[in-house]
Amino acid sequence: MTAFFVNLLTWINGVVGNYGWSIVVFTLLIRVVLLPLDIKSKKSMRAMSKIQPKIQALQKKYANDKEKLNQKTMELYRKEHVSPTAGCLPMLISLPILWIMFSAMRTLGNEYTIQMLLDMKNTGTLPSLQSWLWIKNVFQPDSFAATILPAVGTNLQMIRPVASSSILTADNINAVLEYLKSTEYSRLAAQLAPASAFSVQAIRFLFINTTLTIPNSFANVFKYGNGLFILPLLAGASQFLMTKIMNGKQTEEQKAAQEAQQADQTNPMNSPVMKWFFPIFSVWICATSNAAFSIYWMAANVIQIVQQLAVNWYFERQDAKAAELAAAQDIDD
Repeated sequence: MTAFFVNLLTWINGVVGNYGWSIVVFTLLIRVVLLPLDIKSKKSMRAMSKIQPKIQALQKKYANDKEKLNQKTMELYRKEHVSPTAGCLPMLISLPILWIMFSAMRTLGNEYTIQMLLDMKNTGTLPSLQSWLWIKNVFQPDSFAATILPAVGTNLQMIRPVASSSILTADNINAVLEYLKSTEYSRLAAQLAPASAFSVQAIRFLFINTTLTIPNSFANVFKYGNGLFILPLLAGASQFLMTKIMNGKQTEEQKAAQEAQQADQTNPMNSPVMKWFFPIFSVWICATSNAAFSIYWMAANVIQIVQQLAVNWYFERQDAKAAELAAAQDIDD
């Protein structure tokens, strides 16, 4: 699946001409494919909300007979055509896609990095970078502290040949590792030192209360710093907003049930852990991953928010029509 995602992204990039926007298009396609499952999940969770009073009645009636309670609860689910696990289905599918996408972004990033360093070795100059909006190199993190070149260390040492890649070969990887030891590379990489030095000084100034010395080449912070740390913040904010939107309406509908049960077990997003931990985790994973993966994460959240609002509007409209029809029948009676 990783190779399939890499090939698909490469094909989209051949049409779009920019990996950043290619990832946005790819993410939109994924969300369109998953939309029927999202609608089914939302429908199931709304159905579960509506039968909560019946479930509570069964819990009171069979409070001392757990086996009978489980039997009657399952009978109720079958009668109402409700599946208590249907709400988990989109998440169970989305998580594997997320990890496959992470692997695909890593493979693409490794290919791009090896090719970029090979071009630097052959030309002696910094090649044109795959940029996106404020980000200079989408295969480096969106951060002031990240430079446009990959860090010389364990990340590059861990790159391994990939059979399906014509770039990630043993010869190319070894040539790059040797080039990183050369004076030619050191000369080009030295241009990035002011950005790294200023980042370290800024952190020490903020958290250790030391003197902040701004280097003469302060402009290099913005010239060579890869990003503005916007994507990690957008990822965290959009994750929190998505969780709030997915929970907001249900929380009102299930308020009585939640007073008896500390959490609604039918909705995997309806828990304090998911509400607060996952947005923080989003910031962390996007701050430590390349910007390409962060674009996917943020775009997926934004698209899902729009989808969720549209699905909520659709079901609320259906409920309003059903209420109007029921009111009209009462008048006729």
